[in-house]
Parts: sequence; C-alpha cells; structure tokens
Amino acid sequence: MKVVSHRTFATPVAALAEPSALESGGDPLADAALRAAFTDALDALEAEQRHEGILSSPRHQIASLLQTYAAENPPPQTQPTGLEVKFDTRDLGGWIRSFFDWWRRLRPAKWRAPADEPERVGDGRKLRVGLLADWGTGMYGAPVCAKSLQDDGDYQLLMHLGDVYYSGTEHEVRENFLPFWPKIPGAVTRCLNSNHEMYGGGWGLFNVAMPEFGQAASPCAVMTDDWLLVGLDTGYDDNDLAGDQGRWVEGLVGRAGERRVILFSHHQPFSLLSGQGPKLVSKLDRLLTGGRIFAWYWGHEHRCVLYDRHAAWNMHGRCIGHGGMPYFRDDVRERFLPEAGDERWLRLPGRNLVPGGLLLDTPNPYIQGHEDDYGPNGYMTLELDGPRLRELVHAPDGEILREQALA
Repeated sequence: MKVVSHRTFATPVAALAEPSALESGGDPLADAALRAAFTDALDALEAEQRHEGILSSPRHQIASLLQTYAAENPPPQTQPTGLEVKFDTRDLGGWIRSFFDWWRRLRPAKWRAPADEPERVGDGRKLRVGLLADWGTGMYGAPVCAKSLQDDGDYQLLMHLGDVYYSGTEHEVRENFLPFWPKIPGAVTRCLNSNHEMYGGGWGLFNVAMPEFGQAASPCAVMTDDWLLVGLDTGYDDNDLAGDQGRWVEGLVGRAGERRVILFSHHQPFSLLSGQGPKLVSKLDRLLTGGRIFAWYWGHEHRCVLYDRHAAWNMHGRCIGHGGMPYFRDDVRERFLPEAGDERWLRLPGRNLVPGGLLLDTPNPYIQGHEDDYGPNGYMTLELDGPRLRELVHAPDGEILREQALA
C-alpha cells in the first residue's frame, strides 16, 4: 500500500522578524497584512498540531496552502522528521515571498450549474451507496475504508462528501485521492465540493476528480423509483449554497413526486460539537420546515454522529466526517455517558433546538503510538430497496458498528 508523505509546520514565528521575509513591493500596509496573515496561519498550524508526526490540517486557507506549498516546494534549511518538517529561520525570506506570489495567482475554478434532471443509477428499485467524507489523506484508516468498499464490490454509487488534504490541489487529488479511491466496475462516483478543495481554488475537484468520474457539475442528483438523492456544493461559497442551488433543489423536489429526499453536503446544517449552518438552512427552509427532507448526510466535522430525528423538520441528520483525518478524542468520555448496551457509542444530549444523538468513540488503531488519543475512522453504507432504507456504519475494515432501518 502506497504511503503519502505529508508535512506539517513547526516554524518559529521569529522567521518573520526580518523585514525582508515578507515584501509586497514597497507598500507598508500590504507588507503588514501579509505578515499578519502568515503569523495567523502559523498560529493555526501550531494549535492543530498536538503530536509530532501526525497529519493535521486546520480549517484555515493560508495554513492549508502553506502545507501544500511546503510539500511540493520544500523550503530551504529543512530537517524532515517523519511526517513533520521543522524549519530553520535562515533563508526563509525568499521561500515565503515565493509562497505569497503563488497564493496571489490562485483563482477559483469557474462555477458550473447542475443539470435540471437527476441521473438514474441502479435498477430503479435497489441502490447501494457507499459514503466517505473528509477522506482524502491517503493515510490512516482511509485506504483501509476504500479496500473494504472495493472488496465488497456491491455498490452502485460511491460518494465523497469533500476534503482532500491539504488544499485539494490537482497534485493532491492525483496523489492523495485517486490512487486510493475504491475501484468497483460499473459503480458511479460523485465528489462534493468543500472548504479544503476551495482553499486551492477548486481546481483539483473541477479539473481532475470530476472529469475522472464523468461528473459535469459539483452539485449532483441521483434518482430511483422511490428516492431522490441530492449532493450540494457548500464549498464554492464557504458553508453556503453558491449559484442558484436553493431553487435548483426546490425544483428537483417539486418534480420528484412522492419520492423521499436525501441531501448530502460537506458542511453541516447543525451540530452539537461544532458550528451551525444558518445560510444552508435559510436557503432550504421551505423544504426543511415542510418536512420534505427525509435525511441529510454531511462531513466537515471530523466525527461520526448519528443525530436523533429532528423535532421540527422530522429529518435524520448524520455527520460522517471521520473518513481519513486524525482527530482528537479530547474529553468526550468525561462529558458524555456510553449508550446502554454498546460502549462504543456515547449519548449526546440535545440543546438549543439541536437534537441529541450518538457519537462514535473508540481508539484509532491506524495511528500507531497514539491510538487512544485519536477517534476512529470509518465509512457508511445506505441500502435502498424500494421505499425501504437501511443504514450501516462501518469500521475501516468493514465491521458493522451499527445498523438500523430508517424507512
């Protein structure tokens, strides 16, 4: 199994002490802005990195781009130590300037409007869907998840709900994503946009991943005789619906007849452990309050949480952002009690109109030496059979950790 080399930063902020380290060409205000942006990025990387040699990538554009740039254009005077590169303060000025020259040239890929009509996948009645999110590391449990899906082979639709690390560049999609993605003859793959893809302008998604899978636009829709599955782009405009997606979804649902509707996205509409998604909710308000959305699956937050049915929307919410990124378990076992009969799941109480739910919490055997410090990776299967829907949560090796019939 190929191992992708990743680099994280341990750069002293003192590297910015020399005025020549950041120069915009003589504009003092621009120089100060660059210096502040670089310092903020280093602070974000420092805060994210807890154990040496463990991949980390914060939700910070410049920090993620620094990681991408360092991996592809190693700075001078570096001393590699495993997955981490420690930077000397010498000779960094030119490298820093070259990074910002590269950063300034980044422009977002052109938005592509989705088709008005959904694709037909499966035999009309049955459809088996494999779901991965925040999976694009090529490391830890990510390749194991992919192998389990591939070995099973009985999937007609595979979906990635976004995040190829560090910045979703064309190089990273080719190195960290495509080589590991499960190869299942006849299966359709659809990839959703995310914040990390857009940190690099979305070019890896639009120019590499989507053409590879014959995907015309980042929003997408699939239909069976009984279900409508809609993939949203919540990355092009961060944690929002770019273009005319709100009306597009309403149009799809309006023409779907009696079909139940499932949404997929990178960002979350709500969370008990992270931020909320007010822009997403406001643009889909009529569908949510009208009870037209049966379930919503998302990533972004690196955890697996099965929310109780939403009291106002009558909707099943699922966070499955635990595909391949190392994430800290923190103090969850001190704050929440195990689910009766299954200690792998913790019961989260609802609050502030967000429903309670179950949080998957086990050690991560794929992070050697720090297994107990990091939460588990994994994936999910949806089995659609006529109007019925069965949901399965898997460990990377395919073990079923929880299954239930939602419909």
